[in-house]
Amino acid sequence: MKKDLKYLAKFSKPKKINLSVVDDIENQVDSFEEAEGLASYLAYEWGDEIIDAYVDLRLQYNIDDYVVNSSVKSLDEFTDNLRESLDKLQRAADELGLSPNDLYADYDELRQRVDNANSLYSDAYDKYQEVINVTGNSNFWR
Repeated sequence: MKKDLKYLAKFSKPKKINLSVVDDIENQVDSFEEAEGLASYLAYEWGDEIIDAYVDLRLQYNIDDYVVNSSVKSLDEFTDNLRESLDKLQRAADELGLSPNDLYADYDELRQRVDNANSLYSDAYDKYQEVINVTGNSNFWR
C-alpha cells in the first residue's frame, strides 16, 4: 500500500503530498495495538478476574464480620469483670484461710491469663489497624 501511495504521488503533480505521514502511522501502530490489547484485556477480562478474586478474598478473610460480629472488641470489658470476680474469690479464700486454688482449681492459670489480657487486647487492636491500613477496609474498631 505504501508503494501505491508513492506511485500516485509521483504522477499527481498539482498537489504535493507528504508521505512521511504514512511512515509516522506505521511507526505508531505497534504502540497503539499493544495499548489497545492491554486496555481490552483489562476492560473485558482481567478486571473481572481481579474483582472476583478480591470478593473471594474478602469472604475468606472477612475482618469486618470478625470484628463487628464477634466478642473480640469486648475482651477488655470481660477482663475487667473477671478480674473483679477473681479478686472477690481471693478475698473469700483469704477469709477462710484457704488458697484460691482450693475454691477454683484453675485460679492461678486464669489469673495469669486475665493479667495478660490487656496486652493481648492491645496487640489484637494494633494488628487490626495494620490489616485495615493494608486492605483499605473500613475501621469498625474504634
